[in-house]
Amino acid sequence: MGSAEWVWRDGVSFEAQLLDVVQQAVIVTDVEGRVIFWNAFAETLFGWPRDEALGKSIVELTPHESSRDEASAIMKRLAAGGSWAGDFRVGRKDGTTFTAFVVDSPILGPDGKLAGIVGVSTDVSEQRALEAQLRQAKRMEVIGRLAGGVAHDFNNLLTVVLGNLDLLEQSGELSPAGASLVTEISDAATRAAGLTRQLLSFSKRDIVQPVAVDVGVAIAALQPILRRLLREDVELCFEPAPTPLFTVLDRAQLDQVIMNLALNARDAMPQGGRLTMRVAAVDAASVTAKVEDGGRFVHLSVTDTGGGIAPELLGNVFEPFFTTKGDHGTGLGLATVEGIVESAGGGVEVESRPGETTFHVFFLRAEAPRSEPESPTPDERGHVAAKTLLLVEDQERLRPLLARVLEADGHRVHVAQSAEHALAMSVHPDVDLLVTDIVMAGMNGIGLAERLRAERPELPVVFMTGYTDDSVSRRIMEMPSAVLVLKPFRPDELTAAVRRLLDG
Repeated sequence: MGSAEWVWRDGVSFEAQLLDVVQQAVIVTDVEGRVIFWNAFAETLFGWPRDEALGKSIVELTPHESSRDEASAIMKRLAAGGSWAGDFRVGRKDGTTFTAFVVDSPILGPDGKLAGIVGVSTDVSEQRALEAQLRQAKRMEVIGRLAGGVAHDFNNLLTVVLGNLDLLEQSGELSPAGASLVTEISDAATRAAGLTRQLLSFSKRDIVQPVAVDVGVAIAALQPILRRLLREDVELCFEPAPTPLFTVLDRAQLDQVIMNLALNARDAMPQGGRLTMRVAAVDAASVTAKVEDGGRFVHLSVTDTGGGIAPELLGNVFEPFFTTKGDHGTGLGLATVEGIVESAGGGVEVESRPGETTFHVFFLRAEAPRSEPESPTPDERGHVAAKTLLLVEDQERLRPLLARVLEADGHRVHVAQSAEHALAMSVHPDVDLLVTDIVMAGMNGIGLAERLRAERPELPVVFMTGYTDDSVSRRIMEMPSAVLVLKPFRPDELTAAVRRLLDG
């Protein structure tokens, strides 16, 4: 078969028929940029019929308005005999736009001069969107790891701060002015501990202990704190459900959801207003947010009378580190709320208009828990007899504080700076209880406990950590004679855990 010239007046060439089968837009222009060939897929992709496209300038047909200056620059490059490839924002005849990957190449005549330009375009909108999602997911993973690591170190420091403050308060040597300063520092450290909890929730390194909790009761219990946090010009209204409504969630995380939404509402009303919280029971058909299929839900709505959220920002409010508060916001509050609720099978949604914004939170509903008699507190049981403890902590500033706290409670304490150091010590037969950090360089605390329990299966263990995951916490909960103390903690929390295990 001989070669055919590209002429489309009286017939269609074999080459043109082949190009019509290609699932890419193939366009040929002359040296002036006027279309002289427009294959069938170009009609589909750009919406211009071939008869309308032929003879028109390519710059008028395909580039989006925002890309026309770039298109003109590309045409100049091609007119000089160069080629070009890359992503390009293009438009269809109906006005819609998409991202195309375009390869433009010069067509040289027999004399070596430019005779035309051929361009091949492929719609890569979906592919680029998926790539962007993957990059975002990877960034969030890196940020999450970083946030978790920072929170781990910060929790160790906060344990030192809170512990020494408690010891200072118990010393009886403070003047009234000094006691007031200690209280201020303690409050600030407690708020900092709340921030690390947000970081850990965001990075999914928070240790959760889900229980059945009445959402209305949790909100009612927080009322005094909420009223202190809200300004005097913000009216707080709470409309509870007529009957108890339970969900299974870590109580601290539920408090965090409520507090974050309340603070977000307060900040949305700089001139004052009304904050309304409502709790109601709903079924799956009434849920507007994306949730697990089926089931019943507890609906918490938090409404403020602020200026509202701009429509173009509504899709960003749950993004980590997105904030409209400038230097006054971390951008973690709503992201943390969404992470907590979704990890428990629920969903979050926001609707807004000028003068009113409502966040809808849907918790999976649970049955009411069976009532059990409360166990006596450590103080009610009295002081346990002095025992021999093995303390393992790799943080130099925290280690002596913990030893001092345990010794002040009447125990003899052997101190090790690592799991390997603890194993090398010859005190194991005399030890009544192991107190160990979990996250340490080399062997971790769980590995140490398992090694010691291979010889002493009954050895009780107090694990300490502020940075782990649910699988580790579940593993500890399944271990006999073991408790988990979360950093940052106060001295009496540690001694209470030790007493609880020694009491049996």
